[in-house]
Amino acid sequence: MASPNIQAEAHARKLLTTTNLSAVLRPQHVVTIKDSASVDQTLRVLAAHRILSAPVVVGNGSEAGSAGSGAGQQVDKAPEVCGFIDIRDLLSSFLHEVDLKALADAKMLKRMRILEEQGARFAGKCIKDLRSLGSDGWFYPQHAAENTSLREIIHDGFLHPKDSKRVVFGGTRSRQVVHRLALFDSAGHLSHVISQSDVIKYIYDHMDDLGELADASIQAVGFIKGSVISVRPETPALDAMVLMEEKNISAVAVVNAQGSIIGNFSISELRTIMAEHFGSLALPVGEFLALEHGTEYAGYAIPSSGSSPSTSAADELKRIEDSKAHQFAADRTMRRRESHPGYEVGQTLITCSPSASLHEVLDKIVANRLHRVYVCNDSLVPCGVVTLTDILHKLVEA
Repeated sequence: MASPNIQAEAHARKLLTTTNLSAVLRPQHVVTIKDSASVDQTLRVLAAHRILSAPVVVGNGSEAGSAGSGAGQQVDKAPEVCGFIDIRDLLSSFLHEVDLKALADAKMLKRMRILEEQGARFAGKCIKDLRSLGSDGWFYPQHAAENTSLREIIHDGFLHPKDSKRVVFGGTRSRQVVHRLALFDSAGHLSHVISQSDVIKYIYDHMDDLGELADASIQAVGFIKGSVISVRPETPALDAMVLMEEKNISAVAVVNAQGSIIGNFSISELRTIMAEHFGSLALPVGEFLALEHGTEYAGYAIPSSGSSPSTSAADELKRIEDSKAHQFAADRTMRRRESHPGYEVGQTLITCSPSASLHEVLDKIVANRLHRVYVCNDSLVPCGVVTLTDILHKLVEA
């Protein structure tokens, strides 16, 4: 199918407008974080549950995390919340406390030591005192979900939160887009956390209702636009994080000298990081990812003396990668290890071509629990990226 037509878009619109949020709800154990918790406690709660974020509630006591429940009369008043806290907020706050200029001229081992020392101090801070306490989430009465369509939830909550007057927000930073919502029950207790992933999963399970739009190529739908923000594998992980903060994105592609993708560095890769691990952010991205996935970096990285590789170091790396000696070593590595996109850093990258259908992309996202799929040409050079937000935007606009 060349491009989606008006009838196909009507199918998507009908699915979203005739389905209420209640159709997405499943029994849940909601993990919350008290605003009196320390950074260290918060990181440990998130890591223990292998989650990226949790609602922050006002409360005192030694327990950092808890679960919401209860019953009573219908209320529209949200519990006392401060917003959501996520790994990105914690790392953003940490970056603003680090002297990046001092790190720029330091050798890698010294950078690791500095980050470890500052990480230890940062771990004791109370999260309610952080510079960034997230607004990447919103709060909504559960009983209203019975009469709220998925289209309203997506448009007013996830995609245009600043324009919405019906929902309750917390946090200290403004978000153009949010990725999750928390429902509170009749007693004012948090009962569910619904993410963009949950909505995408529901749409995928009802793919037949999308009609011909499901079979349209992602290129025809309009997902390939602009350039993909990327870093080289020798770029320090800390620098990649700074770039993500500056661009307000949650992931960057990791590409080799030929521009082919070899990895994905994202907030999700940091879901189990502890404050005592902050020193590892001085490592090159390639090595950081390999260690995170329990392997050794299969490529070659030049440790930079500064926070980012110099032009001469990058040129030297390219000469090495183009040399016959390096090609022999790379070929030998490939003979010993399964070769697939991401193998060099221990990842299994899921990519697609521009001709892939929306159905195929959703299948990859749901089956592998992804937040994004890189669109690549035959040489694995990324020419686009399809995120959950992109898909929701397209379906709401249909």
